[in-house]
Amino acid sequence: MSKSSLLIIFCSLLIKLSVAEAPLSVNHWVVWDIGQGQWVTHVLTDECIHYDVGGEIGRFKWVQKSLISQCSDKKNFILLSHWDYDHFMHIPQLIKAIRDVCWLQQPKLFGKMNKSMAQVLSLKIPFCTNSPSVEISSWAPLVAKTSNDSSRVSFDQGFLLPGDSTVREEKIWSTALLRVRDTKVLVLGHHGSRTSTSTLLLNHLPNIKMAVASARFKKYHHPHKDTVLRLAKNKTPILKTEDWGSIWFF
Repeated sequence: MSKSSLLIIFCSLLIKLSVAEAPLSVNHWVVWDIGQGQWVTHVLTDECIHYDVGGEIGRFKWVQKSLISQCSDKKNFILLSHWDYDHFMHIPQLIKAIRDVCWLQQPKLFGKMNKSMAQVLSLKIPFCTNSPSVEISSWAPLVAKTSNDSSRVSFDQGFLLPGDSTVREEKIWSTALLRVRDTKVLVLGHHGSRTSTSTLLLNHLPNIKMAVASARFKKYHHPHKDTVLRLAKNKTPILKTEDWGSIWFF
């Protein structure tokens, strides 16, 4: 048998094996390493759901390659918790890198419009005409005293994402949010600030396995030592993007 015939047979077998072993569906999470801020993506077969698109200046380049490989050929939903800069600043870069993007949830403006908010709104990102393939439970306050208090809280397939919601609001949504007790992974509210992640909240999360801090202790001292202590008493381990880079859950 000629070498060319053997090559054809080998390539044919390789293609068949690749197809046979290819996953039928995609379902994983990424807590992006964007410094102090929040950007968490639920990656599915045909869509990416972005819970906030924030972080520090200059950090987008750290995640751009992986982001494009995961989401460039999919429908991209943005669910913004609230209008704090470290939760939305990378939206313009996301729009440049990914074409198919829509607002799944745009929060009410809190306080005065600033240049950063105006820049994002000027992009004229369309609102989504369809819903994601997964069920998302969410809660938002009717009134709020601060921008952090205005945070929308989301629950999606075991992941709890409170934005910067404070202890004051946790007292309400820890009982009002559907399926909150099914939480397996908590992305720490306000990056692990002591004003979030109360003992009361942790008592409502009997199935929690892990907490994730998207923060920088060296610069901002988050997660706060009081938050770390509460999690330790609850026997909940913490993963930090500062230590591990972008954290992937499969």
